[in-house]
Amino acid sequence: MEEYRKTHERLVQVFDREIVFIVGATRWGTAWVQQCLDAHPEICCKGEGHFTDSLFPLLAKAFDAYNAQSEVVGNRLQSSGLPGNAAGFTIDDVHYLMTTAIGLMLSRWVGAGEVRVIAEKTPEHIVALDKLIKSVPAMKVIHVYRDARDEAVAVWDFNQSLSQGAFQQKFPRFGDFAKVFADNWSQSITTTRGFDRDHRGRCCHVRAEGFQGEELQVLRPLLQFLGVDDGEAVIKNCADIAWEAVPLDVDPGAWKKKFDDENRQFYQRECGELLKLLGYEV
Repeated sequence: MEEYRKTHERLVQVFDREIVFIVGATRWGTAWVQQCLDAHPEICCKGEGHFTDSLFPLLAKAFDAYNAQSEVVGNRLQSSGLPGNAAGFTIDDVHYLMTTAIGLMLSRWVGAGEVRVIAEKTPEHIVALDKLIKSVPAMKVIHVYRDARDEAVAVWDFNQSLSQGAFQQKFPRFGDFAKVFADNWSQSITTTRGFDRDHRGRCCHVRAEGFQGEELQVLRPLLQFLGVDDGEAVIKNCADIAWEAVPLDVDPGAWKKKFDDENRQFYQRECGELLKLLGYEV
């Protein structure tokens, strides 16, 4: 029991700190932000935990299976005229165990380090923030976004170089992929904006295009959002380390070389309003 108490105390210390999740979508600059924040002396920022898209479904499946088996055992006891019943997990139990699992992982990342903020980067969390906040109610979110058109081109090029043929078979033409990506981009942006409306002050939106140039002023409001040192020297050091670790392929306007008239019209029709809301020229 002594080890249990020590572990519980360690988890309490973890959740007494600011817990932050970096979200976005493929190749939006989330890895750059993760490296940048991890270079800050007051922040521990790692990735990728894949809590919502991997851990949670696996745990839920195990709990459902256990509860189903418990019900069978309970019915068998009652049919035999024996007292008692097998206990199953409630939804509150599930959230508690998921919180514990997240805390254990975060505590291992931090170790004995004295930091004010613990952050994790899994882009896929962007479509499951409503589930994540049930396990970490005080969490904050850093949402990294980018022009949908440039992002479509970046993801297409990345998958073309990485795939062994499956991607090319699924999307033989750029236009086929671009239309699917437009829907994913819109869903991600809409979901995050909805989370921001429901949880005021918990979400910081950051444009990936702002990670360019010498001043990198986009980092100052981000660090202020986290409540850590936002001095010029700190910003420069964090950015330099991030650029060395992750050369970000942000090239604003690159989509104009790739999009044909059909792609242009499709994105203007399907993503135009969101692009304008985010400050992009349509």
